[in-house]
Amino acid sequence: MSTYDLGMLRVFILVYETGSVTSASEQLFISQPSVSYTLRKLRQHFADPLFQRRGNQLKPTAVAQSLYPKLRRLVGSLDDVMSGPSNFDPSTSTLRFRLRMTDVGVSGLLPPILHATRTRAPHVTLDVEILDVNAVTSELRSGSAHAAICTTPLIEDDIDRQVLFYEHYVGLCATGHPRISEAPTLEQYENEEHVAVAPSTGHTRLDIRLREMQVNRKVIASIPTFSALPHILEGSDLISYSPSSVAKRLTGRYAIRSFQLPVEHMRTEVALHTLKREIPSAPMTWFNNLLHECMQSRNDEALKLAEADQRLA
Repeated sequence: MSTYDLGMLRVFILVYETGSVTSASEQLFISQPSVSYTLRKLRQHFADPLFQRRGNQLKPTAVAQSLYPKLRRLVGSLDDVMSGPSNFDPSTSTLRFRLRMTDVGVSGLLPPILHATRTRAPHVTLDVEILDVNAVTSELRSGSAHAAICTTPLIEDDIDRQVLFYEHYVGLCATGHPRISEAPTLEQYENEEHVAVAPSTGHTRLDIRLREMQVNRKVIASIPTFSALPHILEGSDLISYSPSSVAKRLTGRYAIRSFQLPVEHMRTEVALHTLKREIPSAPMTWFNNLLHECMQSRNDEALKLAEADQRLA
């Protein structure tokens, strides 16, 4: 095949994202035979099957997986160009920005973001959903999410990662826990029964560090969010952990307290992840700048903590 067109690339992208010729044809408003014909031409061009059927789904080959991020970026850039000159004005814009955050982010980070958005762009809509770290990269690529804030690094060539601020973790237990002091030993910590928080939240730094130290926690339950922890820990001898900012909010409202984890280097980065663009997008540049400004106060506090850590070292 010596030629190609934008429609062929869109077929590839939609088959990749949906895993279905039928879904791709419906979204492109073309017939299923046309999609199948285009796939055959693409397979000839790249000398690869590109997709293999597994049950009811078309699963991408390694070649297709390597092609998808590049083609997605190129088609997105062309769409930006063809949409015409950017006259983005936040004060009058009615755009919808789709943001992914953990439950920690929704409760702790979203309020200032929402306030700033309402002040500067009163007609803009924020569509916020709980982040699933296993799905968010695909969401950013497909455009179903514009930005994601999380601690787990999304290390992909087509994903831009910018650190917003630093966070550290603390232990959590009931106020009257019979064995856990303000600074328990590693042995005391290891001997307790733990409540873990699902890796899909993106908060995996403690789990990784404990595995590195070969610490075996007795995890008796794993829950999807941090918000349920107070109800589980109150009046029990179970222990868990959370980001320090979350602990400050929860310990003031529930009969739980924080304690120092017997693990060093528990500070982690909270970063903004967006799709890299060949051509800058005025709306996304504005949204990214807004998010950075809203997080600046937290970053200033983190820098002070970092300086204090260096003085103690």
